[in-house]
Amino acid sequence: MPANLPPEYFQAEKRYRQAKSPQEKIMALEEMLMIMPKHKGTDKLRAALRRKIARFKDILAIKKYRGKRGVSYYIDKEGAGQVAITGLPNVGKSSLLRALTRARPEVADYPFTTRIPTPGMMDYEDISIQLIDTPPLSEFAQPWFVDMLKRADVLLIMLDLTEDVLKQWEETLNLLKAFKITLKGASEDVRGLTIKKALVALNKKDIPGTEENFAIFKEFWDFDIPLLSISVKKGENLDLLGKHLYMALEVIRVYSKAPGKRPDLKEPYILEKGSTVLDLAERVHKEIAAKLKFARIWNERAKGLRVEKNYVLLDKDIVELRT
Repeated sequence: MPANLPPEYFQAEKRYRQAKSPQEKIMALEEMLMIMPKHKGTDKLRAALRRKIARFKDILAIKKYRGKRGVSYYIDKEGAGQVAITGLPNVGKSSLLRALTRARPEVADYPFTTRIPTPGMMDYEDISIQLIDTPPLSEFAQPWFVDMLKRADVLLIMLDLTEDVLKQWEETLNLLKAFKITLKGASEDVRGLTIKKALVALNKKDIPGTEENFAIFKEFWDFDIPLLSISVKKGENLDLLGKHLYMALEVIRVYSKAPGKRPDLKEPYILEKGSTVLDLAERVHKEIAAKLKFARIWNERAKGLRVEKNYVLLDKDIVELRT
């Protein structure tokens, strides 16, 4: 099916090509996306424009500050949630970011290659999750690095299956505790500590002998934290990683539907688990929330079921708000 793009689209495209800054390019791309008609013939082009917008937003995301404590960095949250990739040196953090996103952090065999945070957007089904490659865990960590770990929605902790995994895990926990951070599901006194949701990924499962290392580690595992063995180099279990991260974020996708029209299944609203119809209405527009009377729900079990404002939404619910 042809795209049939209007003249205004090509004018916006010209502004994009002439733009000098990431901000100007984003504005032009978003204008192109808004002008473009929605049909099957433009699906691939719309996806390409969204990828470009995400790439330029990554460039703008890293905010650098200089103050009394030296250089500091701050990254705005994007997508369904922010995941900080952390771990000891040479566990494969930067390689993982390259494998899952369009970001291109430096990758090398020597330790402490990563010195500044690098964000990237990982596609998972119909949403994106923000990943941040961070410097290796170290007793010499900068304050901004600790703040970044505390601010992230989830910590993706990486371990190296070719090394002593139990020793790595113990060192990782001790360093996090030194930063006043503990993990949700860890059995310890949490007073005075920041509690973070986490997922543990053990890398390099493609190397012979690592299956036994993983099996031994699992025998000693007494934490209520998901474990996943992966190979960044071979791409093994990276698809499962997205699913586990989405579950760890504890969010849901909700699709909007205008009365008498088909639902928008391409750009869901992202809400916290436990959110209600009213929460969705407030996200859509405050005026709609104020006038909301009820809603109709479509999912695997319900087909246009009438529900009230306090109805708790489920993942992938289709919602028609009625005012």
